[in-house]
Amino acid sequence: NVTLGSPITYLRELRRVLICSGSAAAALGDFQRALADFETARRAIEVPTLYDWHERIRLEAGVTELWIAKADRAIARREAERFLATTLATEERTWQGLAWEANARVALASLDLDRARNCIAEALATVQRFELPLAAWRVYATAARVEEKSGNWQRASSYRDISRATIHQLANSLPTQEPLRKIFLSAPAVATILDTEVRAKNQS
Repeated sequence: NVTLGSPITYLRELRRVLICSGSAAAALGDFQRALADFETARRAIEVPTLYDWHERIRLEAGVTELWIAKADRAIARREAERFLATTLATEERTWQGLAWEANARVALASLDLDRARNCIAEALATVQRFELPLAAWRVYATAARVEEKSGNWQRASSYRDISRATIHQLANSLPTQEPLRKIFLSAPAVATILDTEVRAKNQS
């Protein structure tokens, strides 16, 4: 609990609330609210506290996803690069994989296929070198999209299979009645990947 007389704890909790609120607003399409929350969090994070790097990474990830959702390619690229730089200053491999993957998505949206290939190659190298299922399912899904754009259909299918397998692995690590399991499987990005599996089975 946050108490009066613990300003550092209060500041850290405030950042977390703002980042969570901003990410939720962005997911719901309330970009104005998301931007306001993220800007407030960014100002708060300029006041350093112990171990603030984790909030900083989560903030940069949220801001990047906001501008990707808004389809502002120039700002999305700037924020994605900032997200990546923040993660590379740490040893957080999961976040590094996610940052490279986000940069690949931004490049795809900008039709910069060379950069998309380079970024997803770095993301793949990261998740293949370490056990990072929370990043791997996203990385392999985006790798499939990059390979499709490159005309490599077989490799794209292979990457998509790995993404789905990783999603099932994560879901099966949770009890069947665990609410988080349902939330995870119904998330738009996850549901889209699983939907391709259902369509493939129906066509076979």
